[in-house]
Amino acid sequence: MAKDTEKKASKQANNSSKNKKKPNKVARWFKDFRGEIKKIFWPDGKTVFKNTLIVIIVVAIAAAVIWLFDLGMSSGMDAVKSAGSKYKESHSKSDSAGNTETSEQALTTIAATE
Repeated sequence: MAKDTEKKASKQANNSSKNKKKPNKVARWFKDFRGEIKKIFWPDGKTVFKNTLIVIIVVAIAAAVIWLFDLGMSSGMDAVKSAGSKYKESHSKSDSAGNTETSEQALTTIAATE
């Protein structure tokens, strides 16, 4: 009988530990989240305005530098294209009919006649 009483007591102890609610993981996460949010240092409006102004100025300067670089590269490419077309015009051959022929076409014609 003593053994039966001991078994019942141990079963009741096991059941009572099982019946205790386990902490809800989602609720625990929100509780921890709330605690972490309280630790954050939130700047005042003046600091936010000053930092925003600095970011806008830095972005404007970077945009101006990129724009100037792009402008220079575009002008350089236009100069190269212009020089190439002038070179092509100066090295073309005119026949008696006024037809112009590039040096490549002239070499092809000469090679074909030989």
